[in-house]
Amino acid sequence: MKSKRFPITQGIPCQLKWNHSTVFLTMGTTASCHRVTHDPYEFKNNNIDFHNIKSKIEAREKMLKGQWPGRGCEHCKSTEDVGGNSDRMSSLDMPGVTAPKELENDLSATQVTPTQLEIYFGNTCNLKCLYCNSKFSSTIDNENRIHGEWIFNPTGGPLLPGNFTHIPGKIELNPNIEEDTNKLFQWLELHIHDLNKLMILGGEPFLQKETDRMIRFLESSSNPKLSLVVFSNLTVDPNRVKSWLTRMWRLVEQGKLNHLQVVGSLDCWGAQAEYVRNGLDLKKYTENFEFILQKTRITPSINSAMMALTVPTLPDLIRQMNSWSKTREVYWSGMKAGDAGRPYLNPTIFGKAILPLGINQAIEIYESNGDPIKEAQLNNLIGIQKECENTDPDLLQQKLLKSYLNELDRRRGTDYKKLFPTIEKLFQS
Repeated sequence: MKSKRFPITQGIPCQLKWNHSTVFLTMGTTASCHRVTHDPYEFKNNNIDFHNIKSKIEAREKMLKGQWPGRGCEHCKSTEDVGGNSDRMSSLDMPGVTAPKELENDLSATQVTPTQLEIYFGNTCNLKCLYCNSKFSSTIDNENRIHGEWIFNPTGGPLLPGNFTHIPGKIELNPNIEEDTNKLFQWLELHIHDLNKLMILGGEPFLQKETDRMIRFLESSSNPKLSLVVFSNLTVDPNRVKSWLTRMWRLVEQGKLNHLQVVGSLDCWGAQAEYVRNGLDLKKYTENFEFILQKTRITPSINSAMMALTVPTLPDLIRQMNSWSKTREVYWSGMKAGDAGRPYLNPTIFGKAILPLGINQAIEIYESNGDPIKEAQLNNLIGIQKECENTDPDLLQQKLLKSYLNELDRRRGTDYKKLFPTIEKLFQS
């Protein structure tokens, strides 16, 4: 779909605030950016409403006045304050995105119809990523039932196994999740033609029954302007992946969908990647990814959560992406972890000392090939570089990160020091 710049220029425009909504069915919440505070979605006349709730309307009103809404928007503000290119800035001219129809006649409209919908159906997942939690991963939930949930002391006091709060049973998810899921599908029946992008996340979508329900829903309708994006860890039986992707691609061939994209979540490379995303099978990931790349016309891309532990082998991931792009363009996006409630995961806690461990090299070897999307992604990485350059080290958050890694090693029988010696040296220094 042809790119069309977001039409609002007044104040501090952010098209995510107007265009995009995420629905977290496991928690009964919604947000219009991964960086901001969630709020409960609402029901009006028994219909689900997640895009025009009070907090989102207030955020749009503040941005029109040139005010940062806070509540997580500091992620972009801090990048822009040091001259970096933030997610907000990159999204203003994102290819394939259209603005809400209400803005065609009124650029001050704050009650609008979303054009992008992102859905987290449940927490069924086979991985235990160190930046994730039990509301998105059933395997972390099971681990917490044995060892207790990770609770850190914000004052920097001692963190010992005895400080952890044990959960007596499985975590309580949204008790109305099934009913809310049904209402969301009812919303889709009325509004899917207003969407140009639908994103499915998890948990792990290729293991969730709701993904099959979504495919059946799309098979029963025609949405020729809609792009479908599936986020997966790709550590799933290749036959299952091929079977579901065949069904999804058939929708494109039949003209019922405009485009299909699979985002393989991967944060770095090698054994380090399998540590960060505990349970990841890089061999199986590669088999699934290369099937998509070499045997289909589905758009393949990679999404990474950036933290200190992913930095040393980030250049290896970029090299692999460059190699894959010789077959077809493989797109990559990287976002800082740790901005919402877990600041010890943010790579900026080490300041500029983290840069020579891999960020500088990753930027140097990143091949954009003149592609505007890749150029924007590279600029985002440069923005993170600038933010690290201009951030003082945070010793408290470093201490919390080290305690967290020690606790994960205790639970999982791993040893971060062997895989991440340069990070261990930062702790020591």
